[in-house]
Amino acid sequence: MTKDKQDKQTSSDIARDLVEKTKKELKAQEEKRLKKQARGFMDFIREQGVVGLAVGLAIGTASTVFVKSIVDGIITPIIGWVLPGGTDLGSMYFCLDTGADGLCINRLNYDAVLSSFISFIAVAAVIYFVIKGLNLDKLDKKKDS
Repeated sequence: MTKDKQDKQTSSDIARDLVEKTKKELKAQEEKRLKKQARGFMDFIREQGVVGLAVGLAIGTASTVFVKSIVDGIITPIIGWVLPGGTDLGSMYFCLDTGADGLCINRLNYDAVLSSFISFIAVAAVIYFVIKGLNLDKLDKKKDS
């Protein structure tokens, strides 16, 4: 009976050891998988130029605000002054329908659209000339092996 009891304890110890070993192996595999994923993520960040994209987005946003203020404050009033009628772009519209008193009751405002278009062209031009001026366009070209 003592021998049976020792065998049962030994079987119990073996089972416990096996469970612990399996847990350790699973934990090691999980850590290895997580390290591989983290390494893959870092490779993605480096290879795909995500950092450069983020920097470009930040600079583009800042330059957009700057260029828009120049367009709204300087270019738009000059264009409005040059156009017939001597008005700025902020008050330009087509009258679609007039009321009985001759006042325009339904109008198509194109001032904001025209101002946005000018801003877009100005921002695109600034970005183009910065990229060309700093030779940044050559950074994206892959080297031929």
